[in-house]
Amino acid sequence: MEYKIHNYRFENIAEKYYPIVKAALEELGHTEWCSTPDDLSDGWTSWPEINIYNHCHESELNTNNNIILKPTGPTSKHFALDRIGYANSSSLCFEYPYAIDHDVFDWNVDEFIKDKANKWDDSILVKWKNNLRKNWPKDHILVIVQQPKDETVNGFGFGNHWTKVCHIVNKLISHRLNYPVVVKLHPAFKDKSKLEQISKWKEAGVTVIEGYINIHDVLPRTRLAIIENSTAGIECLMHQIPIISYGFPEYHWVTKQLQSLTQLEDLVTDMTWHDPIKAKNFISWYIDWYLCSDIDSTVSRLKDLLYDGPN
Repeated sequence: MEYKIHNYRFENIAEKYYPIVKAALEELGHTEWCSTPDDLSDGWTSWPEINIYNHCHESELNTNNNIILKPTGPTSKHFALDRIGYANSSSLCFEYPYAIDHDVFDWNVDEFIKDKANKWDDSILVKWKNNLRKNWPKDHILVIVQQPKDETVNGFGFGNHWTKVCHIVNKLISHRLNYPVVVKLHPAFKDKSKLEQISKWKEAGVTVIEGYINIHDVLPRTRLAIIENSTAGIECLMHQIPIISYGFPEYHWVTKQLQSLTQLEDLVTDMTWHDPIKAKNFISWYIDWYLCSDIDSTVSRLKDLLYDGPN
C-alpha cells in the first residue's frame, strides 16, 4: 500500500517521529505516495491508502485509513499511534485492554524513575529546577492541573477544567482531612487571572507547585493523585500512586472514576478501591507493548493497526 505522511501540526513532530514511522512502514513493504495536486486535475484518481497525521481526531480529517501520532511519556522517545485520536480521544479510552487481565508484563520502569524521565527530557527550552529533594508534605493528596486551554481538557474533555480543579481543591480544604493538599500546576502555567485563587489556596495551607519542578521529585511523598487528563498520570502509575480521575485518560481503566464530588472524601480516606497489581500490569503493558519508541516497536504497533492485530 502507498502511504502519505501529513505534516498536520508542529514541525518538530515531523522532524523527530515521522522518520521512524516512515522506516517502519517501509520495513512492512509500504511505499510513499508521491503524487501532487496536479495529478488529480489530470484525471489521476487514486489517493494514499494509508494516511499519517499528528495531534488530531479523525473527525477533523477527510481521508480514509488514518493513523494518528502523538508524543507522550514516559520519555521524549515515546509516542502513541491510534486509529481515531490521541490522549482521551484515542481508541484505548473506549476499548478495554484485555491483555492486562491474562498476561503478566515485566516491570521495566525503574530506570525511567531513576533518570526522572519525562516527555520533554530532550528539550533545550525546558529547564527543570533542581529542588534538591525538597520536603514536600508527606502523604499528601496531589491535584494535577492541566493547561486550561489544552485540547485534552478543552475540546476532547468538555466543561471548564479550572472550575473543576477549584471545586476539587475547595472540597478537600473544606473537609479538613488529615492529609495535606498539594496542587501541581502545569509547568508552563502562566494565567495571571488565576493568581487570586492560587493565593487563597496558599492561605488555606495548600502547597502549590509552580514552574518546572520534576514530578518524579514529588511522587515519593504522594498518597494519591487526582487528575482529569495528563501525561503526569503515566508517571504516577510508574511510582505506583493510586489515581482518582474525573476525566477519561487512556489509563482510566486502572483509576477510580470520580463521578460526583460527594464521593471525594470517602475515596481519599478509604483507598480499598485501588488494585495495585492491575495498575502495575497496565503501565508495564502500556509502555512496553502499546507505545512506540523505535522502529521495531513501531513496526509491531503498525501491524496491529493495519492488519487487525490485538491491542
